Amino acid sequence: MEKEIIKLKGTGDGVKIYLDKESSISDITSSLYEKLRQFRKFFGDGHCNIYFIGRELTPSDKMRLEAIAGAMLPESSVNYGEQRRVRENNDLEKTLELPEEIGETAAIGQSDEMPFREIKDVVTTNFKSSRARFYEGTVRGGKKVESDGHLILVGDVLEDGAVSAVGNIVIMGALKGKAHAGCMGSDSAYVIALNMSPTDIRISNAHAYYDVESFRGGAKKAYLSDDKIVAEDFNV
Repeated sequence: MEKEIIKLKGTGDGVKIYLDKESSISDITSSLYEKLRQFRKFFGDGHCNIYFIGRELTPSDKMRLEAIAGAMLPESSVNYGEQRRVRENNDLEKTLELPEEIGETAAIGQSDEMPFREIKDVVTTNFKSSRARFYEGTVRGGKKVESDGHLILVGDVLEDGAVSAVGNIVIMGALKGKAHAGCMGSDSAYVIALNMSPTDIRISNAHAYYDVESFRGGAKKAYLSDDKIVAEDFNV
């Protein structure tokens, strides 16, 4: 029997997500993405509390989990550990089970033309900002990864590599190449990277180059402010 990395338990105010203690964080984030994709019909409009339980998490681990939850359930509130307050009817948990028609899992795809492994194709959910694409691997020079929704990339974008998205871009690694968030004109889009040192970054119609000192190194979030791209430290 295949090991279950993620377990979902429904509660009165949301869902508890139990994380396997022995699995790698990469396996956990991939499994979390798939679980939320499968169970999206159970979350209604996406307003709920999420409680991650079961293992110690580093700040970087938390950023990865929050990136997945934020892309798939943008209206959710992420917490760690048990509920702070337990109402009388909240102490009963119910394991979430998939109806037969949504119980099948798509196989992981792989493209010979790309030097990285594509975890999932674009998926459609029922929520605001409802499209997300999830990749794992390195975007090398001369390659470009695009998404018609949000883009979540587990890996690095090397020099002369490029990523673009209609929505937000979250890079769980280094951004050393080019990134364009909100490429269809969304001024509210942003770029987050664990190590941000881009050669070129764009948000909507605004443009900034690598010589902007505030973009150099460390975990940062880049976004538009008064029609200019600014970068601030992102606490991970």
